[in-house]
Formats: sequence, structure tokens, C-alpha cells
Amino acid sequence: MVDAVTLLLVVVILFLAWKLIGLKRKEDPPGPFSYPFFGHRFLLKRLAKKYGSQHLAYFELSKQYGNVISLRLNNSDVYLVSGNKAIQSVLKNELYDGRPWSEFIRLRNMGKKQGITMNDGAEWKEIRAWAVQTLKEFGFGKQTMSEMIKEEVSLALNDLKGGGVKVIKPVFSHAVMNVLWRFASGTRFCQDSRLEYFVDLMERRGRMFDILGGVLSAFPWIRYIAPQATGYNVLVKLNNELRTFIMETVNEHRAKHVVGGEEDLIDKFLDEMVKTKETSSIYTVDQLVMILVDLFLAGFTTTAITLDFAFLCMAMYPDVQRKLHEEIDAAIPFDRLPDLADKPKLPYAEAVLTETMRMWPVFPVIGPRRVMGDTYLENYKIPKDGTVLMNIYSIFRDPNLYPEPELYKPERFIKNGLFEPDVHSLTFGKGKRRCPGEVLARAATFLLFVGIMQKFELRPVPGVGPTSIEIVSGITVSPKDYKLLVIQRQPKQ
Repeated sequence: MVDAVTLLLVVVILFLAWKLIGLKRKEDPPGPFSYPFFGHRFLLKRLAKKYGSQHLAYFELSKQYGNVISLRLNNSDVYLVSGNKAIQSVLKNELYDGRPWSEFIRLRNMGKKQGITMNDGAEWKEIRAWAVQTLKEFGFGKQTMSEMIKEEVSLALNDLKGGGVKVIKPVFSHAVMNVLWRFASGTRFCQDSRLEYFVDLMERRGRMFDILGGVLSAFPWIRYIAPQATGYNVLVKLNNELRTFIMETVNEHRAKHVVGGEEDLIDKFLDEMVKTKETSSIYTVDQLVMILVDLFLAGFTTTAITLDFAFLCMAMYPDVQRKLHEEIDAAIPFDRLPDLADKPKLPYAEAVLTETMRMWPVFPVIGPRRVMGDTYLENYKIPKDGTVLMNIYSIFRDPNLYPEPELYKPERFIKNGLFEPDVHSLTFGKGKRRCPGEVLARAATFLLFVGIMQKFELRPVPGVGPTSIEIVSGITVSPKDYKLLVIQRQPKQ
């Protein structure tokens, strides 16, 4: 029988062997001590608890180890990149344009490498180019887009009419969902409780996982033991519900489809299916479903959460809200909704939204990217098929780029009375993976924000709050649920 001393010796030898095998070379990025099997998962969990979120844990690690760090997560090496220079190098290099294929991503993509977000290679390039061109054809950046969004603004204003203590998130999140779906299908998403149900599912998904898929990607087998706690059930439910709903709409379009008579994105894709039936396997119903899922998950999440933070900021920073109201009142008649053509007259409004996205980026860590060939980053080797994450929060908190970065100062984006865009912002990505729906997302954010702020004043609920901006983090960072006192504004006499 093996005695305790012998067993301990075996464990020590195995541990030393593990460390020798994983011994870092000079060209390998630095990083904290890694434990066998679990890697850095427990370290990140402890740091996230200490600092309040995972992106802040990453930020602290970058201060200690530098802008390129090697971490052992999900049983593979993950390279965390921080700082403007290093992140820009990644975004400019096509070798980083790949996507990993983890258990979380496989589930998120319904088992197939399709769509725009979690796809790569020649098929991805063709589908992305098709989507960008199609969105342009159907009004991206044109007056038709503005008018469509303004219709949703009118409905949102009606829901807030009369003011009072309200949870305002459903008002603008439903409007965002309907804007996206009208672009895709020509109709509003839905008018019943399904809308609230879908929004809830997507919010739960965003809060239950981190950017790598959490424990579900690290230990895929655990979904059989704890399908609810790991988020597996939420993913499957969301996939099933979205696919069923999307297929209902797609089948309605197919029943009345006439080649050349397209009226929306779905019609346009059905045209491609007919035209390329004999020559390409790319344009399929499954591909269309995933494109629409990508449109939902990316477009809805970024726009809705940005607005969530922006409205909360107005209640937290009354001086900013006052300046905003003064600018809106001077630029737009009270009996007219704001239009995209009003942007040049509303530099402070644009600065407020830009500063909100800087202070509270929806995706403080972007990626993941799969490296498609051996390369070097800041003299460190990044091997083929390595996974790369980019902590853009580190850019937004760089005092060399943003003096006093911890302060909420929309004025930092005003120069000589004009709005000065944030040249360092990566909210919508950069390069070939830049979000194709950026134009629509920015337009919807601007019109909904200015439209609601034109007609209402927002304050904390007396004696209740909120008194500060608290966050909930996961794949995304969003504010904790809150209520506000909504006060109907009156036209100036």
C-alpha cells in the first residue's frame, strides 16, 4: 500500500513536471502563476470579486504584467492585450481576424460556423460584404432610416406620457428591438408579451457569461450536471425561441417572394438563395437565421445598454442634463421630433453619448479572436490558433488619451463649439470586423436619446435613488436595474 510520503512525492514530481512542460520562454508573454487543470480561472474569479468585474480584473493584471499577458483559461492559452498601441496592432493585422470555436460559441451559433459575428474565412468575408451592401441599399444613413426610427421614438414618448416613477428600460429597449426587426423584415418585431420575453432572455444571456463563455466553455460536460446554473438552458431556450420566431417570418416572406421585388433584408437574401442555388452553398436558410441572430444580439445589446447608461447618467449628473436641455431647446422646436439632420446643431448631445460609451463601454473586453498564423506582438510570440482578447477598457482609462479619465466630462469631446469624435474609440470595433450595423446603432441611439430628453426631465426617485451608477458584468457591462422620476417638460414660452 502506498504510504503518504510516497504519494506526496508523486504529487510534487507531477506538479514540477507540469511547470517544466509549461516553462515560459523569453518570447512568451508574461503572466501569473497557473495551476494545473484550473489554470487562472480561480484567480480571475477572486480578482473580479475584489474589483467588481472581470474587465477590472484584467485591467489590474495589465498594470502588473504589461500590455500582453498569457493566461490559461478554458484549458487553452488566452492572450490578453491591453493599451492603445498593442490593441491597434491587433486590429490592423488580418492574422487576428479568425474566431475560435469553443463550446459556448458552438451553442451560440446553433452548432454551425455561419453568420457574421462568430464566423471567419472566405465564407464570412462574402456574407459580411453582402450584409454591408444590403444594409446600404435599404436605407442605412438615409432619410428613410431616420423616419423609421422616429416612428419608434413617437411610440416611446407615448409610453412615458404623464411621467411619474418609472422603469424606463422597457420603453427604449422595445423601441430598439423594433427598429432592428423593421430593417430586417419590414415589420415591427411584435406587439405582445413576446417582445418583453425576448428582451429578458437576451439580458440574462449577457449577464450569465463572460467573453469566453464562462464555465460552459471551460468544462463543457458540466452542462449535463448543472444546465441551469451554467447558463446552458438560457442559451438553448434563446436559440430555440429566436429560431422559431425568425423562421415564422422567413416562411411568410418565402410564401410571397418574387425575385427582384425585395423590400427588406430577408427578401434580398431569398433572392440570393434563388440566384446561387446551383453555384453556391453559402446562401441557405440556416445562414439567414444566423445573420438575423447576429443582428439582434449585437445591434440590440449595444444600443439598448448604451441608452440605459445614458439616461441614468442624466439623473446622476443634473448639470449635464441642464446643458443638454438648453441645447435641444435652442436647436429643435418643441413640437418637432429630432432628426439626424439636427446632429450638427447638437454637439453636446453627441458628446454626452460619446462620453457615456467611454466611461461605461458595453463590451469592455472585445474578441475573442483566433490567430490564423504565428505572429509577434510587442516582441512576444502569439502562436497560430491562440485566442486573443482585447481589453478596450484600458484605452478608455488611459490618462494620456483622456485627462482625468475617471471623471464624466462630455466637454472633452467639444472643441471650438463643435463635436470632436473620439478617435480612440473602439465601441464598434475596427478593421474588417468593424460592426456592419454601426450606422443604424448610432442613429437609433441618437434619435431615441435626444427624442426622450427633449420631452422629459429625469431625476432620482426622492428618498430611494439611485444615488450612484452600479454595474452588472458578464459578456456585457450594464447598469443595475433602476427606477427614475420622469417629469414631463413643457415648451418654453
